[in-house]
Parts: sequence; structure tokens; C-alpha cells
Amino acid sequence: MGKTHVSVETKLAAVRRVLEEGDQVSVIASELGLHRDTIYRWINTYKLKGEQGLINPRSTTSIKASPSQVEAEKRIKELEKQLKEKEKENEILKKFQAFLKKNE
Repeated sequence: MGKTHVSVETKLAAVRRVLEEGDQVSVIASELGLHRDTIYRWINTYKLKGEQGLINPRSTTSIKASPSQVEAEKRIKELEKQLKEKEKENEILKKFQAFLKKNE
């Protein structure tokens, strides 16, 4: 079984058949001409990352994010990083404040 590009919709349908309908992985794999480990990998990825995890970033047929979505995701990551830095700073300040109170 060589490398084949499978659409996100097909992957999602296969995962849902297993998780929601209780279909056997081996049956779905056989229908799609894939190894059952591939289906298990999709299921595990779906459980960890949701539908987005099923998108192949190297595939030209996968759904591409619009430029505004890419910018929004970039901004969110930037803000999350800033938030973590501020949380660390707050922890340091709290410890310093407790240290000062203890040594008054």
C-alpha cells in the first residue's frame, strides 16, 4: 500500500465511523485500501488535536487557512507567549514580596 493522499473529509468520516458508529478499523482500512495503523493514527490524532490534526500541512489539496486566519493564529500564539511571561513575572514578584515581608 503506497502513499496516498486522503482528504480531511474522508479521514474525519473514517474516524467518526469508528468512534461514533463502532465500525471496525480493519473494515474501514480495507475499504480505503489503507493499513489499519493509518486509521488508528488518525483516531489518536483526532483525539489529541481534533479536526485540525487531520489536515496534512504538506498537501496541496488540504483546506488552506485564509491570510486573516493565519495572522490571527500568529497573534494568538504571540499573546499566549506574552501571557506566560507575565505570569512568570507575577510569580517572581509575589515571591519577592513575601521575602520582603518575612525580612521586615
